[in-house]
Amino acid sequence: MGIKLSHSRQMSRLRLDGVVDISVAAELKAALLKAIAVQKNICVSAEAVTELDLTAYQMLWIAARQARNSGVSFAFTGPIPLPAEAALADLGLGANALIA
Repeated sequence: MGIKLSHSRQMSRLRLDGVVDISVAAELKAALLKAIAVQKNICVSAEAVTELDLTAYQMLWIAARQARNSGVSFAFTGPIPLPAEAALADLGLGANALIA
């Protein structure tokens, strides 16, 4: 469970696993800020998420907006659990959405 950030030459990958809620908000925020700071395209994998709460959705939306403002793309990859997929799509952050 948790949040894992890794970097390749061209991309930052953020993997979300298990329950992503207020209890891991500080960790999620730190990972998102680091991903934006390195100025590489950001790819978020949420396929292993069992639950996202309002705090997680807000942070992901803000990070996508900040990435766009910084000229960095922000996208989700892989299958997303249906409840999360619907909520992310409502925010304009669906699996196929690429924000740049």
